[in-house]
Amino acid sequence: MSFFSFRCAARRWAGGSALIVCALAAVVGWMVLDDYGISPDEAIQRDVAINTVAYATGDSTTLLRSIAATYGPVFELALLAGERVLNLQDIRRIHLLRHFLTHLFFLGGGWGCAWLTFRRYRSRGLALCALGLFLLHPRLYAHSFFNSKDLPFLSLFMLALICLHRAFRKDTLAAFALCGAVIGLLINLRIMGAMLFAAVLGLRACDLYYAADGPARRHVLRTGGLFAAVSALVLYASWPYLWPAPIERLVEAFRYGSQHPNVAFDVFRGTWLSNEVNPPDYIPTWMAITTPPLTLLFGSVGGLTVLRWASRRPSVALRNTSERFGLLLLACVLMPPLAVALLKPNIYDGWRQMYFLYVPLCLLAVEGLQATRSAFRYGQRRIYGLASLGLGATGIAMGGLHPHQYDYFNFLVNRSPSEYLGTQYEMDYWAISPWEALDSLRVRYSGLFYVNASREVEKNWQLLPAADRQRISFRNARADVYIHHKPPASVHAIYAPSSVRRVYNNSQFTVATLNLSLVDAATAAPYRAHYRAARAKPPVARTRFDVYLDGQAITYIQDPCRLEETLSRFFLHVTPVDPRDLPAAERLQGFVNLDFAFHRRGVRLEDACMATVPLPAYAIKRIVTGQWIDLENHVLGPENLPIFRFKRIPPRAARAAEHHVLWRERILLPTAARRNAYRASYEALATDAPALRSVFDVYVTADAVTYVKTPCRAEDTALKFILHVVPVRRRALPPERRRVGFDNLDFRFEWAGAHFDGKCLARTALPSYAIKRIRVGQFRSGEAPVWEAEIPVQ
Repeated sequence: MSFFSFRCAARRWAGGSALIVCALAAVVGWMVLDDYGISPDEAIQRDVAINTVAYATGDSTTLLRSIAATYGPVFELALLAGERVLNLQDIRRIHLLRHFLTHLFFLGGGWGCAWLTFRRYRSRGLALCALGLFLLHPRLYAHSFFNSKDLPFLSLFMLALICLHRAFRKDTLAAFALCGAVIGLLINLRIMGAMLFAAVLGLRACDLYYAADGPARRHVLRTGGLFAAVSALVLYASWPYLWPAPIERLVEAFRYGSQHPNVAFDVFRGTWLSNEVNPPDYIPTWMAITTPPLTLLFGSVGGLTVLRWASRRPSVALRNTSERFGLLLLACVLMPPLAVALLKPNIYDGWRQMYFLYVPLCLLAVEGLQATRSAFRYGQRRIYGLASLGLGATGIAMGGLHPHQYDYFNFLVNRSPSEYLGTQYEMDYWAISPWEALDSLRVRYSGLFYVNASREVEKNWQLLPAADRQRISFRNARADVYIHHKPPASVHAIYAPSSVRRVYNNSQFTVATLNLSLVDAATAAPYRAHYRAARAKPPVARTRFDVYLDGQAITYIQDPCRLEETLSRFFLHVTPVDPRDLPAAERLQGFVNLDFAFHRRGVRLEDACMATVPLPAYAIKRIVTGQWIDLENHVLGPENLPIFRFKRIPPRAARAAEHHVLWRERILLPTAARRNAYRASYEALATDAPALRSVFDVYVTADAVTYVKTPCRAEDTALKFILHVVPVRRRALPPERRRVGFDNLDFRFEWAGAHFDGKCLARTALPSYAIKRIRVGQFRSGEAPVWEAEIPVQ
């Protein structure tokens, strides 16, 4: 066999092996197709294709009124074509077809990665490693089913790099025409595909500079011009939205893509951030903590290798060589995050809008493998063994997370503490996980039942079989089951009989059975026993709900139950005897907020409704509880709640909010424990000199201000107390207080004080920021202060 025949056979073997792996992956994808839910954007994306067809044929102009008018439709048109060729009518079949075709396109990108690797290095082992690196990214694998925007762009980006590599290797008009067509489709799919368009023209400019003679320069100009013309023509032809005004609408699409008008919030490093104020390291951090370590390791090696080549032979790095292609890959990895940091476009949901960066990173990882293999000429098997071990570990992690691979994090973040990771980084931002809960309900229950769930959960109803869609109805007033996405950690113990799905020890969703008649007697028994024990003693308050109190919990019972009244949100504010028992974030307001919705805390027992909330373990001074009308998905925030009576809250807003209160009760707990706690606080302060001697002696400690008067009469505590805190740095204040320059913590004695042994003592926690001075005193509303003084702190 000649060398040429052997090389062709090796190429067929490598391509065939990669094709076999992709075929097996397609079989696996078909088997797990039903495990992934629907993303919120899928309906919007499908409507883009439908409206684009109607717009192109002149049947409708709905596309122009759509919020997604500037979205490129090319891949959605392909999915819609498959749907109509197969004449699918059932919505479940339509979504499953969309998911499978999107996944196949992802597998095609993996095969392209293997093919390009073999073309560059002529190594079957490296080609299969490249395929493994591409396919075994947990997040990308999961998104390849339900993300028809970012993952198709990733796969088409891979195809565009193949065409780019082929065009510069062959340097023919046909090769550049094909490259232009693919990049035109890439720009259609996402406007940021223009980066490769600019890259090709930039590389052609380098070739023009290094051209040897006139014919060579003319050839460069012809190929570059043909590439640009074909790209523009394909982009225009495949995007009907551009037809009336190509330039203006293309600029509009670019502006919309870079500065999305919708404001989104996600948690990043423990802080809720708007997509308008993301830090410069937002994209690099997300890439680092969600990419398999093997790719990060060898990708770094590959990037350093490319930089070493470029620094040693800069003139060669800019010529039409393999080294230049490596430099292009490095630029594709580094330039977009740098552009995001400098231009500050609206980026959100982790790095999903930058998933295409994994393509050049994966190819750089292959470059790193090749460099490591070359450096250890006699240890190639060990290098391949290391790569296989890393890929195997990633595959095992994917299997353990299935079908929640979209929440994968590597070892660079702490994944162990319970309910910790979800407070640091956004998890399941598209609410895919509740599909698993909805799918389990149709098996668990027979007959018709009602589900209370958010819109993110309701959208997955379309994936249910047609017969089951008839049995499940989404209602609020008559809910048998509640599905809650990302339940708060503090309420797990008091849910109704439920199942909780946890990923990395973080709760993704909870299925709570509100109707106890749907569960077995053993499961319902503790709730029925608690109901009987609560009703055996008189309630502490009788109103729309009877309120029962014991040492550990507060219980609300309504019998018979009026289901419509369970829709109104409950407020529950617990004031401790000692403000230091409160978390630091809640010391300013003076109580802990345990507000809740009935479906998070309650159950239905035949005709009765019951909700139980555990109380904090510290000594409690007062409980304020009740219900208010929940307007527009709980828009009443803390600034509008009627029970917040701080000076900071405009009285008009507080009075307006009272019109929405259904009922309110103030429950004062026994005062003996409160008096003992205040007596102990006084004894601790009595040994020190007060910071101010006036009508009240005022003591200032690191975390609190204490007012003491001996002897004390009732009229001494009838006036409102002044407490104005001036910080060292005005920026430490809440935004609404920065103009006046101080924090207003005025209070009444009954909120924070106690009488004992002829004395009276009031204590209020101080903010955690550095304090410059404090203004104290007492005043009568609408009049000048009765007494007032300033205490310097720093």
